[in-house]
Amino acid sequence: MKKSILMLAALAMVFVACSKKDKNEPESLLNVADFENLQIASESVMHLAETGTFESGDFTFAQEVSVSGWGTYYYGNVPTNKTSKVYQGDYQNDMSASGGAHSGANFVVWYSSYANADSVFLKEAATIPGFYVNNTPWVVDAILNGDGMSDDGAAPFGADDYFTLTITATLNGVAVNNEVKVELAKGTSYIKDWTYVSLESLGKVDALHFALTSSKKNSYGMTTPSYFAFDDFGAKK
Repeated sequence: MKKSILMLAALAMVFVACSKKDKNEPESLLNVADFENLQIASESVMHLAETGTFESGDFTFAQEVSVSGWGTYYYGNVPTNKTSKVYQGDYQNDMSASGGAHSGANFVVWYSSYANADSVFLKEAATIPGFYVNNTPWVVDAILNGDGMSDDGAAPFGADDYFTLTITATLNGVAVNNEVKVELAKGTSYIKDWTYVSLESLGKVDALHFALTSSKKNSYGMTTPSYFAFDDFGAKK
């Protein structure tokens, strides 16, 4: 009888220990999207032949291809490994970031589209730890020297100006209540290097949506170049 009681007590302790361990374990272990699985020529970008997606880690990323009489344009997520820090005009180095990727060689530059569609999808719903963001050379040039189009005489950013990334998400097609805001530029300060952004406050999600807003506008809309760079999607800090 005594042996049975001791055995039951031991099993109870094991159960409690396992329960505590389970509570401390992450909800899921995501494979980080570092984009190193993508084959991109040196100092180049990866354009899809038509609107579609590409994958890295446990994530799927959308790219929109638009063909018109003006040419072919690529929106959403564009993988790249360009390293220039300087915008040279005429859309040169618009797909670059502060000396290259956060890790490895490849990263993504996101460019907003008129479709305003979701940009990132999970293979299975999960809580995403976060990712790293950066500004692109064209955006930095607009912050420091003006964008040449805004109603304020195309002046550089001043104390009241802003350039903000807003990240929202859905789960099973239903919007989650929270959102994450990233000040890519505020006043005369701006993100100059890879900066970690936590997404844990969004909770469990299966799709994410990016949106960029700026204080710089004209009658047609925002005039700050609508780009930002990101890398290591799903990473922990």
